[in-house]
Amino acid sequence: MDDGYSMNSFLKDHLGFLRCLWDKIWPPEEAPGEPVVVTVSGQKLDMMTVLYDFDARTNDELSVMQGEELCKISDEGEYMMVRKVTGSLEIGLVPSTYVTFTSSPVNSVSNTESGFVEVSRTEAERLLLMPPNVSGSYLIRPSDSNVGLYSLSVRKDEKVIHFLINKNNREEFYLKPGRVFATIQELVNFHKINWKLLKIPLLQPYIEVALDENDRMYTPEQDLRSNDSWERPRSEFKLLNKLGEGFFGEVWQGVWKNNNKKVAIKTFKRAHIVQADMEKEINALKNLCHPNLIQLLAICSIGEPVYIVTELMTKGNLNSYLKSPEGTRLSYDSFLYIFYQVAEGMAYLESEKVVHRDLATRNVLVGDNLLCKIADFGLARILKDDMYSPEKNRAVPIKWTAPEALSHCKYTTKSDVWSFGILVYEVFTFGQMPYKDMTNPEVYNQVEQGYRLPKTSNCSTEMYKLMLECWDKDPNKRPSFQDIVETLAVMKDFSQ
Repeated sequence: MDDGYSMNSFLKDHLGFLRCLWDKIWPPEEAPGEPVVVTVSGQKLDMMTVLYDFDARTNDELSVMQGEELCKISDEGEYMMVRKVTGSLEIGLVPSTYVTFTSSPVNSVSNTESGFVEVSRTEAERLLLMPPNVSGSYLIRPSDSNVGLYSLSVRKDEKVIHFLINKNNREEFYLKPGRVFATIQELVNFHKINWKLLKIPLLQPYIEVALDENDRMYTPEQDLRSNDSWERPRSEFKLLNKLGEGFFGEVWQGVWKNNNKKVAIKTFKRAHIVQADMEKEINALKNLCHPNLIQLLAICSIGEPVYIVTELMTKGNLNSYLKSPEGTRLSYDSFLYIFYQVAEGMAYLESEKVVHRDLATRNVLVGDNLLCKIADFGLARILKDDMYSPEKNRAVPIKWTAPEALSHCKYTTKSDVWSFGILVYEVFTFGQMPYKDMTNPEVYNQVEQGYRLPKTSNCSTEMYKLMLECWDKDPNKRPSFQDIVETLAVMKDFSQ
């Protein structure tokens, strides 16, 4: 053969129908530039995909189902005006947190392609870690952080690695510069063969699990709400088992008789609370929508006792779960998954200028597949000028509260960040009381003098560094929850 013309080149040129075999024997090398490929161009569409079912509560809102495609018309504050692109072609409002942009060339990827699922990054992890999916299972999904792009999510043992599928100005797809593909499916097929380039085998597309109706994730369970009012008669609900009690009232597992749905019911006696506090809690729950926040289903505020009805999480609160046989077997990656979900929910509250004021494992609820949602907005308030001054006669969780909040009774989202650091310590110690050998006054004095909770043996150096940043004496030097989300994303091998 001529110099410079190798055996592999000869075989690939003359026996191209066996290219898959030749590529296995001689994996292609990454080229410094982008090779010319046949592209599939298409019309640009400003499309959106529904992440969660939503039932309209007013005439202005639009009922949509998970996976539906919508066309955006305009931004409307916390909502978006959209139009359905199939069926009724109705127009209406949907919460912006319930949809994701999927602007992309037509036919670049579709629901019919192997492994494509319309889910968020967090939900992709949850799905891939569920049986019968195994290490090597993968899915393609819209990118959360890069509008119009997609991500390849691959399970590796008990964690999920995410690869951003980039796109150049010729509408070609690639994971790394130098090797581009006309379609996402071609990209996936190539990396199935040349999996060593990713260091993770792509064995099989995600397998959907058929769930029993009562086990199905419903975020939120708005199908149970009245289209006309949040107010429901108390007779529609039945209390079953008492789950716990707090400063404001009791929490029960109950059932909504009309739908035979299991729910959580918080009961209040008016004599124990200020009416304005109750109204603020209810209003906060009404206006907040996020996959990592407990969702309000109904209220019973006429007569005694007051009911606040929310979705029920199957595993109870995080503190108790950590002490259970299942919780004590959690891995470090599972801890990171918990932290990430809590940080996502708190970042949403931060963006809405809402202070929680009692963030702790006891106020995080756990569902199937380690789904975590922040609960108990009994102490939450809508902030003005990013500041809230509570009454001094209310119970304060000393060991979770930032020093400036204790000394000056001033709460900001940065005091919630301090509490997040304590929550992280709780998780690493499987629900152990922080500062367990100190009284509340001792904790206050020691923290003021610079003492911080120690690094546990199962906590990484980078994670403890983040905890110490959360506990900076200067609130302005603490990270925001959005900063925490981004830091945890790196720790979890998110590459977007």
